[in-house]
Amino acid sequence: MRISVEEWSPEYGGELDLGGPEELTAESVDTGVEGRAWGPVDPAASPALATRPLAFVDGTRRIDARLYLSLNGERPLPGIAASVGVGAVVCDAAPGGRDGRRGPRWWIPRRARVDAARVERILACGGGTEARLPASATLAYRSLPVPGQALEDMVLAVHNEMRSGEAALAQELAGGDHLVFVDGPLAVMRPGPQEIVGVIKAHHRRYLSGDDERVVSELGCGQRTPLFTFGGVRSRYSWYVRLCRPGGEAHGWHGIVRCESPAAIPVERVAVLADASAAALPAFASLPGWDPRAPQNLVPVAGLEKRLRHLLGERDLVLRMVRSAAHRANAGGLPAA
Repeated sequence: MRISVEEWSPEYGGELDLGGPEELTAESVDTGVEGRAWGPVDPAASPALATRPLAFVDGTRRIDARLYLSLNGERPLPGIAASVGVGAVVCDAAPGGRDGRRGPRWWIPRRARVDAARVERILACGGGTEARLPASATLAYRSLPVPGQALEDMVLAVHNEMRSGEAALAQELAGGDHLVFVDGPLAVMRPGPQEIVGVIKAHHRRYLSGDDERVVSELGCGQRTPLFTFGGVRSRYSWYVRLCRPGGEAHGWHGIVRCESPAAIPVERVAVLADASAAALPAFASLPGWDPRAPQNLVPVAGLEKRLRHLLGERDLVLRMVRSAAHRANAGGLPAA
C-alpha cells in the first residue's frame, strides 16, 4: 500500500475525487478523435503561437449581506447583496530562437500585468422580485430577480453571473491576438470556434477508464494526453496536462489539470492549442508554501484572485454601507420593488 498526503489545504477540498468506476460520466466520450495511439504526448513547437500573449481569465464572488424584502405585510422574501469581480492577467511572450524554441519549452513568459478588472454589485431577490437598493455611487447594486426562494438559488444565480462575465471577457480577448485560458470549464461560453482553453484544477468526474485513464498517471511534466470529446448540446474537446514533476510520494494524478476547448474548432487546431497548453502552463504552476492549491492554481490566476478581492472592498465596510442604504430606503418610505 502506498500513502500520498495531498498538498492542497483541506479547506479547498481535494484535487482528486473521482469515485469508483460506477461513477463514470454518462456523457458520450470519444477517445479516438485525434487519431493517435493513447499515450503521453510531447508538445510540438508552434512558432505562430509562441509570440502571442497569453491571457488568464478568472472571477471571484462574495455575499455581502443577506436580505429580506417585505411586500405589503406579506411573508418576507429572501435576497442577497453580492459582489462579483472578473478580470484577466496578460503575459507577454519572450520566445527563444528562430523557431520559437528555447530548451524543452517553446513558450517563455516575460512579464505579466492585470489587463482587465471589472467589479459588479448584484441584488438577487427570490420569488422573481425586482428590487433596488439606494446605495452610494460607489456601491450601486443592480437587480437580479431569481425564480426560487432558497439561498442556494440566489447564490447559484450570482455564480452564473460571474461565469457569464468570465465568458464575455474571454471571448473579447480571444477576438484579438490573445491565447486565452479560463480558470474553469467552458460550459457557459457562447457556441462558436473561439480559441479559448478552459483549465479545470480539481477532478470530480471521470471521463476515461481502463488503459486510457492510466495514461494520465504516466504523464511527465509538460506532457499531455491525446484529445477526447464529450458532451451533448455543448460538446467539447478535452485533454489532461501535468504541470510539474510527480514527486517521490505524490499520487499519480498530482499536478494534473484537465483542459477543454469548444468542439466548433477543427480538431487539427485543437491539437495545436493542446500542445500550447502543455508547453506553456507548467511555467505558471504555483509552489507549495506559496499557494494552498499548488500547483494547479496558476500563479497569474492566484495574483488575479488577490487583486479582485481587493477591488471588491473591505467586507465589513461594504456590509455597513448596505445596512445604511437599507435604513435610508426604509426611513424614506421607498418601495423595495
